[in-house]
Amino acid sequence: MVLMVSSGAVVATDVAIRNVQIHTLDAEQPLQNATLLVLQGRIAAFGRDLAVPAGIPIIDGAGMVITPGLVEPHSQIGLEEISAVDSTVDSSGGEVASGPAFDVQYAINPASTLLPINVVEGVTHAVTAPAQADDVFAGLGVGLVLAGDVLITHPQVALFGAVGARAAQHLGGSRAEVFSHLYRTFAELKTYRQRRAIAGSTNTLAGFSSHRERQYTKIDMDALALASSKALPLVIQVDRANEILQLLQFAKEFNLPVVVRGAAEGWKVASELAAANVPVIIDPLNNLPNGFDRLGARADNAALLQQAGVRVAFSVSDPHNARQLRQLAGNAVAHGMAWSSALRAITRVPADLYGLDVGRIRVGDEATFVLWNGDPLEVTTWADSVMVNGRWIDSSSRQTRLFERYRDLAAGKAQGFTYQ
Repeated sequence: MVLMVSSGAVVATDVAIRNVQIHTLDAEQPLQNATLLVLQGRIAAFGRDLAVPAGIPIIDGAGMVITPGLVEPHSQIGLEEISAVDSTVDSSGGEVASGPAFDVQYAINPASTLLPINVVEGVTHAVTAPAQADDVFAGLGVGLVLAGDVLITHPQVALFGAVGARAAQHLGGSRAEVFSHLYRTFAELKTYRQRRAIAGSTNTLAGFSSHRERQYTKIDMDALALASSKALPLVIQVDRANEILQLLQFAKEFNLPVVVRGAAEGWKVASELAAANVPVIIDPLNNLPNGFDRLGARADNAALLQQAGVRVAFSVSDPHNARQLRQLAGNAVAHGMAWSSALRAITRVPADLYGLDVGRIRVGDEATFVLWNGDPLEVTTWADSVMVNGRWIDSSSRQTRLFERYRDLAAGKAQGFTYQ
């Protein structure tokens, strides 16, 4: 058992972990029986037969595995506490308020119980995105680190949206109108100037005639212009193969850095995704054909995409359980995905999609890693210790305190059932 701090992450760490398997995610193969050296909270060195300076605490990591912290690429962490209680849900602005300008950074709650619950199980970073409403665009998301003094590391990290049946209903009923809407919007954006925009929710973009057409204000257009000027990823939820191809053509025409999320039928167009260098974010466990957009869903989708050369990242469909990322990765391996690719899908790939400088272990970086007591893609393994930005994380959470409260009722009663 590794020594853990008991009062939270407060002190930059000096430590050496010996006899451990290290997955740096820069190298294809892990280092075996290696040593990881952390000095003043930064990774000073790693390798075999590494000399450890005198006075540095040493942990024997025999049988253990070190990986970078896990990265959840699409969540509502910090925005949703209890999904059934409206006052604790800030992930959507509703039919009127949602759109390109909806920016979730102003609602992130640093006291959310979802942060410690997930970080103690190895999820150190996440991208928190707005939930999809009726508009094609859901809004702007943020990059988070789940422990430390500064929660938001990357405000306005990506623009999120969706194409499919729901957006089509809002635009008149046809899926064709969804892509017409996208083409018109980005064509207008090419010539957009702030002085030409007329503020007010009753004004539409030039050329829009349908009474059901989404009406974009100057603020919305400014948000689209911001995303375009910063080349932010455009993360679009789409499942049907033909709509994925339409999205690829649209992205090519407007030179947009698109990421496909969902991709239930992605395997059908895997070669086209690879040729366009468009990555995907999928949930390998969400593999049932439970809708007409998903008739081609299959359990080995991740393996087929990876084998075709597509960059694959995994996301948990339930925003409260980002900690299940490694279970998703393990299931993908069980259905044919390479083990190393599955690990990348929950570390380096999602970090790279958003330009987050995490997801790997490199000399000079602030030390952020997880020490697992075995294979991290096995459900019987757990995170023995977690370090974020050079500081050990307290291994307790609200769940562990509730467990301690109720496992011995007599002791809990004597202690006043304290769990906060």
